[in-house]
Amino acid sequence: MRRWIGRYQRVGAPATKRMDLHKPFIRQNKIVLAVAGWNYLQLRKWMARSHVTKVRMDGIKPPYIIICNHNAFIDFYVMAASLKPHTGIYPAAVDDFIGRELFLRCTGCVPKRRYTSDLNTVIQCKKALEAGENFGIYPEARYSKCGVTELDALTDSLGQLVKMMGVPCVTYKNMGHHIYDPFWGNHIPRFPKKLEAVFTQLFTAEEIKDASVDEINAKIREAIYHDDWRWQSENRVEVKRKNRAEGLHKPLYMCPACKTEYKMDSKGADIFCKACGKKWTLNYYGELEAEKGETEFKFPSDWYLWEKQEVEKEVNEGRYYFESDCHVNDLPNRWGFITIGKGRMVHDMTGFHVDVVRDYDGEKMHMDVDSSMQNSLHVEYRFRFGQKQDCVDLNTMKDTWYVFPDNCEFSVTKMAFATEAIYKKVWKEKNIQKKNK
Repeated sequence: MRRWIGRYQRVGAPATKRMDLHKPFIRQNKIVLAVAGWNYLQLRKWMARSHVTKVRMDGIKPPYIIICNHNAFIDFYVMAASLKPHTGIYPAAVDDFIGRELFLRCTGCVPKRRYTSDLNTVIQCKKALEAGENFGIYPEARYSKCGVTELDALTDSLGQLVKMMGVPCVTYKNMGHHIYDPFWGNHIPRFPKKLEAVFTQLFTAEEIKDASVDEINAKIREAIYHDDWRWQSENRVEVKRKNRAEGLHKPLYMCPACKTEYKMDSKGADIFCKACGKKWTLNYYGELEAEKGETEFKFPSDWYLWEKQEVEKEVNEGRYYFESDCHVNDLPNRWGFITIGKGRMVHDMTGFHVDVVRDYDGEKMHMDVDSSMQNSLHVEYRFRFGQKQDCVDLNTMKDTWYVFPDNCEFSVTKMAFATEAIYKKVWKEKNIQKKNK
């Protein structure tokens, strides 16, 4: 039964069958939605105490493109409930389909391997719009790690897609969803007394015709950018959970006081450095307060963005390099993870390189992910289907590997920062070379 209704992990022979990413989408059944779906979505929206504001949405009809920021799974419930009676087609990561592919396809989802450049998404979008369906995109392709929109995960191809399709473009910005269910918080909802979301018709079809791709991209980025910690502070939204900071050291891995990496930890409402002993308390309103001395950053998001700048410096100076032992789980299709075996992972300016020896028969396997083809990186903290260890999610067009570093101190958050910084550096150098030719 577990094989059919949920995720599972097995050992043994590697799978040869891959998930069919090109399979036609299934339109949502409006009778089923009317009987059960809308009621359930509205219930989840009501339970989350979400207030939705709509801007320039009067009279809009499908088809249109919806572009959303992404903080937690509750995003989808609120978005889908607020679009009633309109339905849509939505790309979703392949790991969401494990054991429930038919169910997800019937809700309008189509599978995609994260951060891979493929025409299938464009084709699915075009077909959905031609069928009169909306097409929803979460361009970050992952939950925000620290409550601030991951703009570096957005590529210029987003504006190109919107321009190409020529239909209205709607943005959906959720506020408070990271506070409700933080990615680092072990999937334990906080239930704040207030959540908000804003739907905005950013462009009409006529406005799309007159706008350049750069203008479209700039306006989308501005519309969906959000800092949940500042929103919480400004709106005085209380989170009184005693363990409200536990797990926060996963995105905040570097001490701003002594600059030591990988020695941060958290307990209760506190985050602290095991190297220098400095401690900060996360108060009811998402603000950090140092136990002694200066409070370097009032908000966790500022701390997080400071770390990102430090990694960018490391990359630009050519100092970034990571290598470690690892073990690998493979995700070829909907039947779940297959434990491959142990190996070695390298992350440098050229990308990710993983060598692994299969437990099943001793054969060697290898994966390369070129840095110029990967603009961002999905990571997991204490992954529940991987011995509760942190990992990185590497994808090619045909396969997905969840790689778990072993026998070293590390931060998958730093690897995500480095992936984005390396991508920007590589393409900046390529563009300079083109201009000089």
